[in-house]
Amino acid sequence: MKKAAIIMAVFVFFGVFGFAMASATTIGIDLSHGESDKGLAVLTDKDGNVLAEGMIKTISDVNWVYIGDPALADTLGIQNIGDKITYDALKDVDFLILGQPSQAFSPDEIQAIVQWWNDGNRILWVAADSDYGDGPNRIDFADTVLDAIGANLRVDQASVEDATSNAGAGYRVIGLVNPDPDTPEKDMITKDLANGGKVLFHGPGVVAYVDESGNWKPLPVGGGIENIYVIVTSSDDGQIVENTDPAANAYTAGDTGKFPLMAVQLFPDKKNVLIVSGETPYGGYEPMWAPEYKAYSLTGRSSSPTLLSGPSMSSRSSAKKPQPRLVKPAPRAERLAAPAVQLPWSASPLYRLSSTRGGSEFFSPFLCLLNH
Repeated sequence: MKKAAIIMAVFVFFGVFGFAMASATTIGIDLSHGESDKGLAVLTDKDGNVLAEGMIKTISDVNWVYIGDPALADTLGIQNIGDKITYDALKDVDFLILGQPSQAFSPDEIQAIVQWWNDGNRILWVAADSDYGDGPNRIDFADTVLDAIGANLRVDQASVEDATSNAGAGYRVIGLVNPDPDTPEKDMITKDLANGGKVLFHGPGVVAYVDESGNWKPLPVGGGIENIYVIVTSSDDGQIVENTDPAANAYTAGDTGKFPLMAVQLFPDKKNVLIVSGETPYGGYEPMWAPEYKAYSLTGRSSSPTLLSGPSMSSRSSAKKPQPRLVKPAPRAERLAAPAVQLPWSASPLYRLSSTRGGSEFFSPFLCLLNH
């Protein structure tokens, strides 16, 4: 089944790095810290025109849940598991996404995330922002979580602009899927990516590295740090820009070159995967899920704009849409005991920004990282 195949594809990192989890995966979205739900149910432009189905409908063979205002449950069509982060809310979540939080996490919430993370077999995606506007706060909130779980990756207090790989302005960076050469099974990640792989990072922050002594350093593109892999970068014409105090810790305004926009850190002892990015997959000003922006089509619209190798958007719009399923997650122990599902990468109709199908095809390999 195509939908089952895309879910398995999204688990690529857990697969290539040898970690295993059951197929009945629960993905939790945080909406309790000022995050927007843009792109979750549907993605529209400023005039209300549908650009793409949302993440929830597109990637439907997982259990989606969220933390935040219970009133959003009807709009999103998924289960609310609490209005704030607690360990009880998180304990059956396999993959948690913090999508550019604009409000601070309480000490109790940080402790809940740490306890959840320490259970092992977890994926955490922490998405921050640039230092433009209130971006420094968003960066601080994201870095607080990263520090608490013992990660080396951080987002620095700076922005990346790109003079050549952009959607009409330097700050509208078109990130390039450009995994480090030593990334395990790199070819699997980049397979079938047209044009080198492209995804919108609208006003992104830059990913940095904190060593074991607590020293901030630029994260090198090209590899060299054990268990850390840069996945998405700017072009060689990237530039570090500082918009708002405080000053950056690892980078210097005016630095030029290729900069990391998304990186992965593996924790083999816990069998955990951490994703850190300077832009968010949902919400934000314009999320990574976007299939096009400012007349810059990243979907190859000369071809039929299909979704998940399925019907075109026009044919889908007239079809009767299935009702969202409200699924209570099975207990974690029960799901871990279930057999893992294995599908070859070639069976996965990924929905990527750089192909003819749109944004979620890029996003899929980084969303469902839990199975093999």
